[in-house]
Amino acid sequence: MNPKTFERIPAFAAVLLVVLIVAACAMQLRDDKEQTNTSTSADVTSYPLATKLRECRSVTSEQKDTLAECRKAWTEERRQFLRQKPAAPSGAGAPPAGASLFVAPKDESRLPSGYPSIQQTGKE
Repeated sequence: MNPKTFERIPAFAAVLLVVLIVAACAMQLRDDKEQTNTSTSADVTSYPLATKLRECRSVTSEQKDTLAECRKAWTEERRQFLRQKPAAPSGAGAPPAGASLFVAPKDESRLPSGYPSIQQTGKE
């Protein structure tokens, strides 16, 4: 055999490897699109709030009635996402003054026994 033929084998193998990788990626991406379409349709049927939220994406500020309904849908979605209880009437069950809605109180149960509890100074 010709010595130049042996020099071309690595280049040919590299080109072949690149072609195979591109083909495998194209097949994988095509399968992902099909799975995304089927999961989206399943989500819509099992989660009716999703259709309302999808419609709310195109609401403008001039559509007052629709905007009010969308705000209710967004509030419900947020409540479900954060796993909160439905909002209580104002004044009933309100958080104490200075309490944040999103920060849980510190859990000191993980401190080893024998350590003094940490006192909050309020000047942080």
